[in-house]
Amino acid sequence: MKHQLNRDKQEKKTNKDDLKQARGVYDSPAMDEQDTVRLVTVNGSTRAVSKTEAPPVDDLDTAMLAATRNPVHSFFRKTISSLPSPIRYPIVMVLNRVQDTQPEVSSNVYAARQRVMQPQANALGWAPLIALISSLGLLTVAYAYNVSRFGGKAVELFFVLGLLLMFVPTVVRLLSPSPSRSERICLLYIVGICLYLVQVENSPLHFAGFNEFLHWRTAEDIATSKHLFTPNSQLPVSAYYPGLEIVTNALSSLSGLSIFHSGIVILGVARLVIILSLFILYEQITDSARIAGIATILYMTNPHFISFDAQFSYESLSLPLAIFMLVMMARYEILSKNNRRYLAVIIWLILGTVVVTHHVTDFVFVGLLMLWTITYKFQRPTRTRQLNLALTALFSVCSALAYIFLMYGNPVVVYLSSYFGGSFAELGKVVAGTSTARKLFVSYSGQPTPIWDRLLSIASVAIIALSFPFGLLCLWQRYRRNGFAAMLGIFAFAYPISQAFRFTNFGSEIADRSEAFLFIPLAFLLAILITQFWPTRWLNWQQTTFLTFIIAIIFLGGVVLQAGPSLSALPGPYLVSADNRSIEPEGIEAAQWTPSHIGLNKRMATDRINRLLMSTYGDQHVVTNLEDKIDESPVFFLPTFGPPQIALLKLDKVRYLTVDLRLSTAPPLEGVYFEDGEPESYHRTSPIPLSALTKFNAVKQINRVFDSGDIVIYDVGGLTNAA
Repeated sequence: MKHQLNRDKQEKKTNKDDLKQARGVYDSPAMDEQDTVRLVTVNGSTRAVSKTEAPPVDDLDTAMLAATRNPVHSFFRKTISSLPSPIRYPIVMVLNRVQDTQPEVSSNVYAARQRVMQPQANALGWAPLIALISSLGLLTVAYAYNVSRFGGKAVELFFVLGLLLMFVPTVVRLLSPSPSRSERICLLYIVGICLYLVQVENSPLHFAGFNEFLHWRTAEDIATSKHLFTPNSQLPVSAYYPGLEIVTNALSSLSGLSIFHSGIVILGVARLVIILSLFILYEQITDSARIAGIATILYMTNPHFISFDAQFSYESLSLPLAIFMLVMMARYEILSKNNRRYLAVIIWLILGTVVVTHHVTDFVFVGLLMLWTITYKFQRPTRTRQLNLALTALFSVCSALAYIFLMYGNPVVVYLSSYFGGSFAELGKVVAGTSTARKLFVSYSGQPTPIWDRLLSIASVAIIALSFPFGLLCLWQRYRRNGFAAMLGIFAFAYPISQAFRFTNFGSEIADRSEAFLFIPLAFLLAILITQFWPTRWLNWQQTTFLTFIIAIIFLGGVVLQAGPSLSALPGPYLVSADNRSIEPEGIEAAQWTPSHIGLNKRMATDRINRLLMSTYGDQHVVTNLEDKIDESPVFFLPTFGPPQIALLKLDKVRYLTVDLRLSTAPPLEGVYFEDGEPESYHRTSPIPLSALTKFNAVKQINRVFDSGDIVIYDVGGLTNAA
């Protein structure tokens, strides 16, 4: 016992001596001098220079990259040396930054401080404080939503302020080399969940997103019919990819929660999965928790992360599963032979789950696995590793094709080919000059985007585009021998191609929805660019402020792009054909009236917003061009009602028409009232005439069975059932 007490006293004395010694280092003049210097390596020797002192350009020119393993070709070196100084210096600086093999190695000053802080290495650090600040940000966003619902002013100011309170403190902390791995993961969880709750706060009581209603109908069909693949006329392909709806119904049945609340829980868990999976994936490539944290927070700047991928939609579940599968694939190589068997089974099960959850996610990751297999071939790893990756890629291809062609009635080929075919055809016409390009920063109804939103959007895309080649240069220099990293670099080239579709009307969603996938490599490229050009040993508060500002610009630009024209994604007064802003109590009550008064599953034609409400709240069969292959929009657009319209209604066996008179008050914000092929779709500058919507009142065989003042339901059975 005495020996133990003596040993404890000796350890405490040693710790105190170390602390005094470290404090002595901090307080000493030498330490102050070290804090104001940086280390520069030239000709293989390292010397200290002032942080404000410019690197010696001539020395760098004469000995540029001489200490690296792969020296620059002498001709290339002579060519650069002959350039004028204003051109030569940036090139030399970039090349030397790129070829820094140890950007994460800290200076002696930082190392001394870390020794003192070692007992707190596993502490949460700033995480509790940042959680408190983020909660204040959520409160600010909730206030902005409340003001927006009543048409108040300064909505965007409070909304952006709340987002910055959640985002900026985490970025600052992740850029620092001080946080432990556990703290970085906690910080990423905090900001990720807060951004998810921003979407929940938008509509905390019911679904509000356009795509959410499409999948809600599929989930309700499974719950009521007790079997899969019930036709969904609004989105026929949704019934054949019911992974999200199956899990949601399972949780709802076990817990007693509604479909809505079960969906919130499942998507919250999916958000945690994607954050941790991205962090581990990036860490596996770079062997650095700091780079992994920066890359993960950069992925959160993609426009879909805060909104679309937080909605009740099949991509919101399939994407986290697919990224988790990549993590398992990356870990597969470092496990023993016995453990690989079990991991291979898990990987294939996850792939099968993705196949039945979302078609686009499945196809994208099948392509990534094939590309990874090809790049792996050039890395020349062991034959076993090549075979394992090739077998997984082959399984993904076979499972995707089998589900498409063996599942009777699966419409995914027709669905995607028609959309992408039309998008590429429109892009070809724009490039050839036979069609006008879509006007940027102007809504389909003609409303211009505010100047600050334009600047943020342009700056966000410009920063990514300008950083793209330098990020590729860093990847080539440091990670080109890593097959997975090389695959990400190749995949990133799809980003500039996807941006071309922003100039089309029909295919503009390609540019938006592809970013959820393309930011996986883009975030990695930007993260290694940051760590190469701003290494840890030179990082100071000015550089941290600059980097935080740049990342915040990327984040806010993505938010503006996702928020839509005139911030229509935010809650507020009713807008015509504006998705979220068109979902309001009057339309919901009209839909809820129908089951008890006209029955269930009646064939009904109406506009795109009331289709959502009648299909879900009303449980009616809404007629769509996508499912029924007949466009009913001429019935509503033509100023008169005659035999052609009657024939169209008979052909589609329509029993009821739902007419929203508010359509005559403004052009559609999203470009169309009813269907994509309607007259003047995406180019309408004036609203549909009121007389075209009220013409049904003059037809004797049509009965008006419901009228709320704005929404009228007509029974056309006297016409469609007549001989």
